[in-house]
Amino acid sequence: MNLNKSWKYVLVTTACIYLLSFILGTVIHAVTPHAETTSKTIIPEGYMQQISAMPTISVEDAYSDYTNNSTVFVDSRDNAEYREGHIKGAINIPYDKFRQYYPKYEKLLTKDKKIITYCHGTGCGLSVDVAKDLMAIGYTNVYVMTEGWPGWINANLPISVGKEP
Repeated sequence: MNLNKSWKYVLVTTACIYLLSFILGTVIHAVTPHAETTSKTIIPEGYMQQISAMPTISVEDAYSDYTNNSTVFVDSRDNAEYREGHIKGAINIPYDKFRQYYPKYEKLLTKDKKIITYCHGTGCGLSVDVAKDLMAIGYTNVYVMTEGWPGWINANLPISVGKEP
C-alpha cells in the first residue's frame, strides 16, 4: 500500500466522520426540547417548616430599615465568609459560635432595635438558628431575611469587606 494513499484515506475518513457528527448534532439540537435555563434553588428538608415559624423580612423592607438606622444586621455565616463581604455595618455572629460572639455585641443588640439575621439565602438555616438563639434570651423584635446575602448583593445594596465595623 502506498503511504500517500493511506494518509489521504485517513484524512478523508476523519473529515467525513467530523461532517456527519456536525450534521447529526445540529439535527438533534434542533428537534430536542431545551432544558430550562432558570436555576431552581434546592431547599433542604425541614427548612420550610423552620422558616414558617419565624418572622421574616424581604430585602426591600430590610433596606428601608437599614436607611433609617433602626436595625442591627447579624451575619450568621462563618468569619471567613463575613470578611469576604457582608452588609455594611452588620455584625458577625456565626451560627455555631453564638455563645462566644454574643457577649461581644450584646451592647449593640438593644431590645428597642429591630434585629435582622441573614446567611446564604433561601434554604439556609444559619440565620434561623441565630434568630432562635436571640429569641431564647429575650429578644422579640427579630427577623430573618430569607433572601440573605445573595438577595442583598443582587439588589446592589451597600456592602463592606473585611472585619467588623
